[in-house]
Amino acid sequence: MTRDHRRKQQIRAHAARTDRSYADAATALGSAAPPPASASELRDAITAALRAAGWPVEVEYVPQAGGLVLWAGPAKVELRRGGEPRRLLVNDLDPDDPEDFDLTAPLGVTLSAPPFVDYSERLGRIIGIDGVVLGPRSPGQLVVEIDRQVARARQQDLADTPVDVNCSICGDAFSVNDLYHADDVQYGLCPSCVFDGDSPYVDPAHLALTIDQLAFRSVAAPAGWPGVQALLCCLGGPALLSLLAREWKAARVTWLPGENWSSALATWVWLPPKEQRPPALAELGCGATLERVCSAVEDAHPELRDVFRARELEDLRVARMEDGDDPAGADDDPFRVAQAVFDRFWPAAIAFAVGLLTQQAERPAHRDPWHILESFELAEWIEVLDPALDDFQVECVLRYGVPIIRDALAPRLSDEYSADFPA
Repeated sequence: MTRDHRRKQQIRAHAARTDRSYADAATALGSAAPPPASASELRDAITAALRAAGWPVEVEYVPQAGGLVLWAGPAKVELRRGGEPRRLLVNDLDPDDPEDFDLTAPLGVTLSAPPFVDYSERLGRIIGIDGVVLGPRSPGQLVVEIDRQVARARQQDLADTPVDVNCSICGDAFSVNDLYHADDVQYGLCPSCVFDGDSPYVDPAHLALTIDQLAFRSVAAPAGWPGVQALLCCLGGPALLSLLAREWKAARVTWLPGENWSSALATWVWLPPKEQRPPALAELGCGATLERVCSAVEDAHPELRDVFRARELEDLRVARMEDGDDPAGADDDPFRVAQAVFDRFWPAAIAFAVGLLTQQAERPAHRDPWHILESFELAEWIEVLDPALDDFQVECVLRYGVPIIRDALAPRLSDEYSADFPA
């Protein structure tokens, strides 16, 4: 009874519009070619193409105001049917329903970035991209255009946004909305200083909310914030999502934490501008999931984990010799990072290395962000999120890992920052 249900709906709708019999309408539609384009099929094809390019995608399967919506990293993609709807435009109108729309009308794709676009008094214009219509293209071509438009919007907003406040710890200049403010709007922290021991704030839920708000409202947030997000995810583990939901609800936040907080690998990472992008990341666009970034980095540099272990072991041997102990015992030294800890926090090291390379490339006139290697003081954060962790081991993964990854991706920096490794 339900076979070809959509086809029958189309015939009935066509018969009603043209005052024909059902049989005549069926004949007329049968001779028409090609069949109407499906919004849901195009949505699924764009979703697959975005994911293949490394973009994180969340799909809204319920139509919104007559359109289908994708949340793609820092962007919102909408598919809408041309022409006027046949009844009052409400949220559940389906662009593939012939009772709601003329299915012969073309489908349009619009792009907004950030997802919640607004007017900026500071810029004197709309930030980012506000509902730009993308012309007819294949799904693959649409992804290329989405990437190009988002990259251009980020570069423009970065260039136009005034930097008029300083990080309260390192003193680097930022826009006031780029910093983390927990209690005092006059006291703000940049991505390189959030975990510094001089910071008076240890509030994972509020920090996560700040990162979410930055991502939803700006395409020009400092590129170091994804490293902070990834580290929070690694510290909190599977319990982080429920902790954030509970704390945000108590604070009367009007939305729930999304999939980007379910795993560090779901984090969106901004990549350096194309002309400064490391070869390992050349096949990616303006950004990608941390999962895709990790794969690209380790495929291009499979030696990184061994380099980490070799340098860790060498430092332990030197330390044992200085203490008068047998350096050969370094192989079994209790201070060696446990494999489980290494595996858990290695993605955060990659997120910081890549994100801060991006931040350095985008902010050439500002202080280099690598003082973060002196700012990983995580004992209080670990006490809140996972007391079973050893803060020394977690900090070692980051203090060794970040410069190793950075120098592999950007060898030109190796000499300048050769003293980054802990003593």
